[in-house]
This record gives sequence, structure tokens and C-alpha cells, in this order.
Amino acid sequence: MAGRRRNERAEQVREAIIQAAARTIGEKGYDKTSIARVAEEAGIAHGSVYLHFENRQALFDSLLPTLGRRMLEFIRRRTRHTRTVLERERVGLEANFAYLSTHPHLHRLTNEAEFFAPDAHREFYDHLAEGYVRALRRAHAAGELPGYTDADLEPMAYMLMGAREFLLSRYCVTGTEVRPLPQEVERIYMTVVARALSATTPLPDEAAPSPEHAADALREAAETDFGRGVGANS
Repeated sequence: MAGRRRNERAEQVREAIIQAAARTIGEKGYDKTSIARVAEEAGIAHGSVYLHFENRQALFDSLLPTLGRRMLEFIRRRTRHTRTVLERERVGLEANFAYLSTHPHLHRLTNEAEFFAPDAHREFYDHLAEGYVRALRRAHAAGELPGYTDADLEPMAYMLMGAREFLLSRYCVTGTEVRPLPQEVERIYMTVVARALSATTPLPDEAAPSPEHAADALREAAETDFGRGVGANS
């Protein structure tokens, strides 16, 4: 019994540290988040943090895997009973933005993790993409997503994830505040997604990838000195 109480207490302290670190990063950023600041925010002794995390980096590395997975689990619960790929996309989008608006520190924590906790950042996005691709594969196997192949689904998942990131930054984030996605923006997003995912029209010639044009753009970019134009060094 005493051992169980100690374990429960240890879990409570660890959770308090994680939440305090997340709030501090959300307000001040990773670079201004110290162990001392986290301990003060959590209401515990400085040394108590080191009973749970070896150092500041170990704490940073644990945040996104812990808190990001909670968001993904919330989205999974909300989308569990959806019947079509479009319904799942709409419900998942609303769940994603609802969670971020009620846990606003997660936005900055995720963005800055690319530089301050890169392994955790990569693990989180890999996990997010894997879940997205699995859902798209289920829809594809059920006869949805006409005109697409299995190989198309991973790039499709990353495009949808990227769209959400930019919509969040443009329409929902002001300082440390995160608001739900405006309904009109959600409507436009879902209109575009619905047309894209249900389209069976072949790709028009003018939209088809051109290796020659891509190579030409790469060549010109390599010859362009930033701010001085093409051939500035010649």
C-alpha cells in the first residue's frame, strides 16, 4: 500500500513538472525555460525535478511525446465512429483545433521542438503521419479516394497536415492565444478537400509535373545570388 502511494505521488509530481514546463514554454519559449523556472511553476523544490529528469534536455525530449500523444488520442476518440473519409477529416479537423485552443501552449511547444527537441519533434510528426496514412488506407480499401493509388496516400497525408499548420498560424494564433478555426475557413478547407479527394478527372497537362521545368528552376536558383538577381557573380 505504501509503495503504491509513493508511486502515485511520484506520477503526480512528474505530471506537475510536465504541465509546468509546457506552460512555461508556451509563454516564454524553450530558450527561456530553465529547471528553476519549471520547479517554481510546479510548486516543487528545484532538486525534485532531477528525480524525474536527468537534465533540461531530457525534460524537453519528454514533453511532445507525452502531450502530443494525448492530443492524438483525443482526435482518435472524436473520429472513432465516423463513416467516411470526408466525415473523418471534418471531425478530426474540428477536434484538432478544439484541443489546441484549449491547450494553447502545445502550439509553441510543437513548433519550437524542431530546434530544441528535434528527436521528439520527428517522432511526433512520424506518429501523426502514420495514423493519417492508416486512416486513408482504410478509406481507399473501402472504395473511397477514386483515382488514387496506395502510393499516393502518404504524400496526401502530409499535404493535409501542412494545410492545417498554415491555417492554424494564419487564422487562429495571436501571441499565446489559440482560437478555434473560423467556420467560413473550415468550410473552404473542406470544400477543397472534398473536391480533391472525390475527383476522378485526369491531371490537366498544365498541372502535370515537368522534370524539365523543375531542372530549369533549380539551375536558375543555383545561379541566383540572393538579392542581386540572376548571374550576379558572372
